[in-house]
Amino acid sequence: MLQNKKFYKHALEAQRVPLSEPLAPNYIDNLHEIFFEQIFERIDYISDQVRMARAYPQFLPQVLRIWQKRWHFRIVGPNTPFLGLLDIEDYVFFMENMASRFTELHVHEDGVGSFAEFYDYIRHLCDINILRFPNVESCVLGGNPNTMVDEDIRDLTAILPNLKRLTSCMNLSGLYIRGFRKLEQLVFKSMYHSVPLDSRWIQEICLGMTQLRVLDITDSFDSCVRLHDIKLPNLEVLKINLSTVECMLSQVLQLPKLRKLAVRFDDSRQLHADQETIFQQIIVAKSESITRIALNNEVVQLPARWQHSLLLELPKLRALVCENWYHDVFFLDNRHIPCSQMKVLSFSGWETVREHQLLELVAECTQLTQLALNGYHSNSDKLHKLEQIRSMERNAKPLQVFSEVMWTQMHPNEYHYWRCNKHVQVTCDGSDYEYQEDGFEFDFV
Repeated sequence: MLQNKKFYKHALEAQRVPLSEPLAPNYIDNLHEIFFEQIFERIDYISDQVRMARAYPQFLPQVLRIWQKRWHFRIVGPNTPFLGLLDIEDYVFFMENMASRFTELHVHEDGVGSFAEFYDYIRHLCDINILRFPNVESCVLGGNPNTMVDEDIRDLTAILPNLKRLTSCMNLSGLYIRGFRKLEQLVFKSMYHSVPLDSRWIQEICLGMTQLRVLDITDSFDSCVRLHDIKLPNLEVLKINLSTVECMLSQVLQLPKLRKLAVRFDDSRQLHADQETIFQQIIVAKSESITRIALNNEVVQLPARWQHSLLLELPKLRALVCENWYHDVFFLDNRHIPCSQMKVLSFSGWETVREHQLLELVAECTQLTQLALNGYHSNSDKLHKLEQIRSMERNAKPLQVFSEVMWTQMHPNEYHYWRCNKHVQVTCDGSDYEYQEDGFEFDFV
């Protein structure tokens, strides 16, 4: 440490010596920055980092660059100690210098106090008229769902003036949400039974927040939200409960930019799902623009010959994910679906799929790129037979085969072979088959 002080002393003295010609750049300053960054990055606690930054303001640009790399988003809560900043002046210094650099904000409440109290605490003690995060476009509200109230949302609308994406796990009514003038994505994640979304405020959102592109008001139990209209000209994705959407289905299907509609059957409605006709109503109304259908037959409970009852063509259908089909009726053939244009198919959870049906299906679907198997056909023997069929297709893309169990049963060499096969490849990625498993989903062109 003494040697370091001696070096710095001589370095500073050297800077004062007049030179006949100026040096460019100043290598001594560069060395100072390098040494400071090396020391600073080895400090583990944020509180010590802040105090060092306050003590050496000449190195603040380097500090902010390091912090921005480490804290590209910030978690803010009513109890500042979880940040490690027990001193309010340290916290203010950190926030004043970093607020404009944050792009994502997590508000985590743990019962210590409401966000409004925390916001007032910062504003008054630090003499800050308003604490803003102008570059934050994404916000997640998490933690105890009962600690945040609607008034806290009102404060957040002032703190986050340019927010575009909001995900809330809190028990909120929806009041003040319209204060986010630039909001494009709004997601209410209900993880508890008491989600008090108020129909009045949600209806205002559906009529007034015309910039929204994604709206998810799905309740994981029984939704109490009842809506009569929706006018969101830019909405692309709508996720909603059956009891909420059924009274305004025609308005929903007329949304000009709608690309995905996910409908969850409320718990009480699943008991009588075979009596619901909304699934067929959507197909009738949007048959010309449907590109993907995904459903869980255990919930939707379609009749055994639902495809015959429709008597409709789906000219743009590319993906069909029908899981847990328990009828002894195989409809994945060229009599019922446009096999020549299908790219994604799934019969995960099907009770009855015969081998010749599977192989004929793959042979007819020459554009198929994603296939999910049921448990019975999840074995290497089927993969070899699928490989033989696909090898006969010219310039065909590899068929990605997904199974929840098959890859766990393979030896490492066998798994590597099927991961790199030219014609058929095993994949662990099931993202193409994700959907509202307590109901159904439609994609539109």
